Amino acid sequence: MIKNVQEYYQCILDNLTGGLISVDLKGKVVYVNPMAGKILHMPAESCCHDKAYEQVFEDFPALKDVIKETIDTGKCVRRAEISVMHANTPLIIGYSTMLVKNPEGTELGVTVIFQDISFVAKK
Repeated sequence: MIKNVQEYYQCILDNLTGGLISVDLKGKVVYVNPMAGKILHMPAESCCHDKAYEQVFEDFPALKDVIKETIDTGKCVRRAEISVMHANTPLIIGYSTMLVKNPEGTELGVTVIFQDISFVAKK
């Protein structure tokens, strides 16, 4: 029996096999799952919540652009790709975006779900 539903949901997000980044409409990072940090090679402490996404992802301009466009336009993307650099090595990131809404339909923020598809893209 699940005693704490909130904890259960947190465990789902923490154990996703893809990266997940969520940002509120003011541009503050709400959540970065462990796999997002791993894919982007970011230490956990640099993925701090309540920091501006521009600051947290300053080394990933293409990712910042994806977040900005989603916040600015409210348009979601399914199955797109961007290239990000890590230690002078390009990574191909496959991503989708979505709007986060409450039950009343009010937009609260945006989420980017992604995977490193560099190996797949090179085939």
